[in-house]
Amino acid sequence: MPYHARFQISFLNPFLSRFASLAFSMARVFAASMMFAVGALADKIGDMDQGAEFTKCIALDDFHSKTLDDDITLHDRDANGCCAEGHVPGAKLYTAYQGSQIACGVEDDGTAGGYSSSSSNGVTTCDYGKCYVFKQGLACSDDTMQLLNGCCGATKSSRTFTDDCMSYDYTHSTATAGESATTEYCLTYDQNYGTKGNEGTTEADDDIADGKFLVENFNSYAACEGGSVSGDGSKTSSGAVDVKAALPALAMAGLSFIRCFI
Repeated sequence: MPYHARFQISFLNPFLSRFASLAFSMARVFAASMMFAVGALADKIGDMDQGAEFTKCIALDDFHSKTLDDDITLHDRDANGCCAEGHVPGAKLYTAYQGSQIACGVEDDGTAGGYSSSSSNGVTTCDYGKCYVFKQGLACSDDTMQLLNGCCGATKSSRTFTDDCMSYDYTHSTATAGESATTEYCLTYDQNYGTKGNEGTTEADDDIADGKFLVENFNSYAACEGGSVSGDGSKTSSGAVDVKAALPALAMAGLSFIRCFI
């Protein structure tokens, strides 16, 4: 190799090395940023499987005001099973009624149980029973949709259920890692429940299977009409791209693209 060519390569090597290092660092930052975005994106309860176990916590305000299709940020329970102050796991399942779209206090056989908590040396331990996604997706009289707590309308005692959808407007206390939360929730049933008959089955052991709550087997008074979900809780696909699911692939694609220039 001619001397001048060897000199040029020798002269450029430090710059090429530094460029490669810089480019790779930028690639790593890009990938990390994309992966961080995955964790930061909100969730929709409507995207979850009907009957899926739910082990997170929801901000109380979101539980009282958001629908199945609204973005919400979910939070982990602490090591003692508690939601953070101002957050709840859902609302208790109530025997014989449709209610919260996150149903908690469910026993291993699918029956409605309750919550328990204890405190020692200022540390609270919580047991919310099992919680499951119980989508109903009712349409309300004001052209809005049923909220996560099972209610139509966010104002207690001024709910906006349709005329043929009967309801009860309840509250219960939920222990958290801090101050207890007052959880509002609604129970519903069709006004013609007597002629329509009950939902589900009367069997005592068919509500839970393979870790899921089989809501179609839950025995309750006739459900209100106008729900937007099918029997399995699924919605008609709109063909929209699931951006959250795609972000990891986008991050790796960006990393591979930049490495082509290194």
